Amino acid sequence: MTNEEQYLIDKLGRENPFRVPDGYFDTIVADVMAHVDSESAKQQQGAKIVWLRRPAYWAAACICALFVSVTAYFAYSDKTAGENVQAAAYQSVDHEFEEAADYAMVDNMDIYACLSAE
Repeated sequence: MTNEEQYLIDKLGRENPFRVPDGYFDTIVADVMAHVDSESAKQQQGAKIVWLRRPAYWAAACICALFVSVTAYFAYSDKTAGENVQAAAYQSVDHEFEEAADYAMVDNMDIYACLSAE
């Protein structure tokens, strides 16, 4: 036995402080069954209400999903958006060509001379 255990025994004694009231086990079964019956009745009423609401929730979720899908489809399949992306790609290529020409110090006359020589 450790010092802590001995200290607790000296301080509190060996008596069990937890006691069951007299006649508790005689009525426990009836009390529990009464409580279970009342809880199951409440749950059955609640289950009926929730079950009636569920199809409405499902329908609302389907409508929301359909709305989001249609909106996304039309937002991303717009032809002008595709044309804008294509134009941006051409502008990017033109810009890169201009930078390369500036770096090589080639002007329009040099480009014409190169093309006419071929």
